[in-house]
Amino acid sequence: MPAQAGRRTFEKMVRECLLRCASLGLVFGLSGCFFDSRWGQQKALQKHEVARQTPHQLGATSHARSSRISQRSLRIRVYATPTYSSTVVNWQKQFEETLECANSVFTPEFGASFEVAEFVAFRPQADEEKLTGLLAELTAKDSAADVDWVVGLARAVPQFAASADDLGLAPLLGNHFVMRAMSDAHEYEAIQRAFTEVSEEERRKLYHTRKQHKLCTVFLHEVAHTLGVPHERSDGSLMHPRYQVKSHGYSDETAEVVRDSLRVRASLPTPFLDRSFAQLLQTSMSATNADWEKNSRDDVLRQVANFERNNAALAGTGTRGITPAPTPTNPRGVTPATAPSSGPSTAGLTSDEQETYARALAELHAGHASAAQQLAAPLLAKQPRVPAVQSLRCEIAMAIGGDWDKIQHEDCDGLAMAGAFH
Repeated sequence: MPAQAGRRTFEKMVRECLLRCASLGLVFGLSGCFFDSRWGQQKALQKHEVARQTPHQLGATSHARSSRISQRSLRIRVYATPTYSSTVVNWQKQFEETLECANSVFTPEFGASFEVAEFVAFRPQADEEKLTGLLAELTAKDSAADVDWVVGLARAVPQFAASADDLGLAPLLGNHFVMRAMSDAHEYEAIQRAFTEVSEEERRKLYHTRKQHKLCTVFLHEVAHTLGVPHERSDGSLMHPRYQVKSHGYSDETAEVVRDSLRVRASLPTPFLDRSFAQLLQTSMSATNADWEKNSRDDVLRQVANFERNNAALAGTGTRGITPAPTPTNPRGVTPATAPSSGPSTAGLTSDEQETYARALAELHAGHASAAQQLAAPLLAKQPRVPAVQSLRCEIAMAIGGDWDKIQHEDCDGLAMAGAFH
């Protein structure tokens, strides 16, 4: 969308809101006090709309904070692209301020706080226009072995992005995500044009408040995705699929998932799931009174099913704590359909080949896709028709990423495909 069209969209939204408030302003006008002129009415209406467009205060809002994890620092390595670092003034300071805001929610809610491990310059080969390629490249570049998260910062898009996934992108269950710079100049200009009857100070305050709220909301939204939380439908939830000025905190259901996910990572730094957490996810996602968005909830359930399937396939190998690799971002919106809970058949493999299969699967689910690919290469070449080997090839290709048409039609050929949220 061109920047001019984006500004018109924002201004149209404000004008419509002002028109909806007009009757209220006329009622006030009958008092003959402050609203005895059209200018006074317009100014009052604009002030009312400024208040409505001002974001809610973020904070710890769940009702189960007594079971926080032990105080812990969560370390983040931050990569910034050249276009991001050249267009965002004092970008390191801005990111640290975003972490301060995020900690105002995370620390009282969960007993954990974020800190920057290091800032790194990052010149990606992928086009920043689409976050999918950037996320895949960042994941391949840095395994996050010595930090809790790796975060990429990309340039803003020249439009008003309403979707949370236009502003940031993360896999369900992982330790990488990317965020965009906010479209500062465009939003500032739109605010200036829409609110001509309020003071410059009020316009600047609205702009800065919205910018900080949006940055903090996107960060907390993407972090929660990596911890296994899907979207929620409530406007007040940080997990709503679209950015909302009403967003003010995590729901009780989200907080429960985040808390148990942090527990898993504290005790098992590499895996993202254990049996207890998988059971909690299954129960939470299946609850009839939950407010989860259906498509992303179903994606979590697929992760749990894959976890149970892989544990069943590896029974007796001595491997413990296996977790699925993070679901890669998929621009086509497709992912292999959930296999039967018993797992793909390994019939036809020798005992040595079954051991190789188990070792490669363990590497993959520990987040070492390249090592899994190297280990499994002879097996993939020798036994391409065995269902378990076909599934392994597909999972490795999806974890590494790349051309999704190639992955679907070559690496995952023969596996049923179904739509999935990402």
